[in-house]
Amino acid sequence: MDWGIQTWDENGIPNNYGIKPISVVGRILLSEGQNSGSWSFPTPAGMKVGFAIALDKGGFSVGRRIVANGNAILLSAASNTGVGNYPASECELIVYLEKA
Repeated sequence: MDWGIQTWDENGIPNNYGIKPISVVGRILLSEGQNSGSWSFPTPAGMKVGFAIALDKGGFSVGRRIVANGNAILLSAASNTGVGNYPASECELIVYLEKA
């Protein structure tokens, strides 16, 4: 490495990658007001899915709960603020693999 900082694991293998490399396994288009659904993805042993919200058109009140659980993304209705609760605005979920 010519610049920055580096970290290593207990075996001396570099483990600082800057932006976390991910494997995208799918995307889910959510329409405005949509507050139910479930999607599953092929997931290798030792891995699970996660998600990032992209292209959100914006909203002001909570309307949906989004949960990543094992190999599935679960969508349900929500009416109060809290972890995993989002506005039910039109958006796209990017689904990726991460270590379980």
